[in-house]
Amino acid sequence: MTDALLSVRGIEKRFGGLVALAGVSMEVPKGLVYGLIGPNGSGKTTLFNVVSGFMRQDAGTVAFEGRDIGRASPHRVARLGLCRTFQATACPTRMTVMENMLLAPQDQLGEGFVNLVARPRGVSRQERAFRARARDLLAIVNLAGKADEYAGSLSGGQKKLLALAQILMADPKLILLDEPVAGVNPVLAEEIAAVIRKLRDEGRNFLIVEHNMHFIRSSCDRISVLDAGRIIAEGEPAEVLAREEVLRAYLAGPAARPAA
Repeated sequence: MTDALLSVRGIEKRFGGLVALAGVSMEVPKGLVYGLIGPNGSGKTTLFNVVSGFMRQDAGTVAFEGRDIGRASPHRVARLGLCRTFQATACPTRMTVMENMLLAPQDQLGEGFVNLVARPRGVSRQERAFRARARDLLAIVNLAGKADEYAGSLSGGQKKLLALAQILMADPKLILLDEPVAGVNPVLAEEIAAVIRKLRDEGRNFLIVEHNMHFIRSSCDRISVLDAGRIIAEGEPAEVLAREEVLRAYLAGPAARPAA
């Protein structure tokens, strides 16, 4: 695909004698919510860690907007516009939701002592702009009414929405969401799905790892299925989830599936 934002080719990753990824190749096009699914132990989180720079692959390449990022640090990957969340949110619970949002922007003038002394007006102007942007994003994720509450008072699903809003402060080109509705009640899970669809319609791009198949069907435009470190299917969710090899992968435990 010529419009691929993210392209991985032949990614291999081993942990001692365990093969976590066995030559994974996939492309994430622009303008889509792309899902990455598979049974437990299939390699989804490992692939996320490789793509986002938190883990080095043993072989293969990762390209973002045509640029090789396979050896880039997580900080460098994020600066290029590829940002991720994690399964467990880690927002400071004794800070307000707004204070958490204001931790997110990069290159804040107020972080430098010289700027505080030499450019106080510039620092204040930037802080006002960040605060206004944070208010707008909190409204998008339905947390505007929680801005002055402690982050620790949020439900699990609301914390995931906060994590998404924090990422949006960096204006990323591709957002990687790791199990955005895991442990979230169905009502809030649908709210998260609606937010993602709205952001997609506004031009945001997503790659999502998730086990909730209802969420995958309602949110994703295209999916790839990992099983035992290999991509076994890809395409539109309804068609892919009906394939025999996909059903077999979910119904059979790893020990029951044929060796590579």
